[in-house]
Amino acid sequence: MDFVGGLLARYKYLAMFGVLFLCGLGLPIPEEVTLITSGLVVGWGEADFFVASAACVTGILAGDSIIFALGRYWGRSLMTNRLTRGVFTRKRLARVRMLFGRNRTKAVFFARFVAGVRIGVYAYAGQHGMSWVRFLLLDLAGALISGPTSVAIGWFAAVQVADKESAQQMARSLMEEGKHWAYLFIGVAVLILVLRWLWRRRREDALLAESAPDHERSAEG
Repeated sequence: MDFVGGLLARYKYLAMFGVLFLCGLGLPIPEEVTLITSGLVVGWGEADFFVASAACVTGILAGDSIIFALGRYWGRSLMTNRLTRGVFTRKRLARVRMLFGRNRTKAVFFARFVAGVRIGVYAYAGQHGMSWVRFLLLDLAGALISGPTSVAIGWFAAVQVADKESAQQMARSLMEEGKHWAYLFIGVAVLILVLRWLWRRRREDALLAESAPDHERSAEG
């Protein structure tokens, strides 16, 4: 967190984008570290919350899109290459196949919140022909939950504790204990809204289908 904090203090939004972009490609720094540290910088008055959130989400999407594209164009060879064998272990690939086999839409959306499968799921989605627009929308939905929420956690710690070192410790504690509950709450809320929209759309389609014969008979008469 100290290393990332130094980069963010110096380069602000460019560092937020760049570090998260590299995290998406496999840089061994937890995504939440950069997000929450970005929130600390916001809380200390050195950055704007909305601009920071936008920079973070954009960096996440850019890195994930590269993995998706590599999966699309290199497919199986990407996951069996010696250079990527440490990332795509047999155990992880088995888990990815299981998640993707159940429901590819849910797999892509929830991969961000499941440790160790995100890169594999995104590459697998590209390999198996998911459209980039669909992938991007699902990834954006997940990033809009994890990104601003984690930035807000860092911001909250910064404004609650004046001492920067204590604020970092508080942010670490919140990151470890509270983020999963925050993600779960927001994720459930988003899922309810999506299911409600799908139910209403299905109901409207059913009503249109029922009324279609009446219109056809009127036209014939």
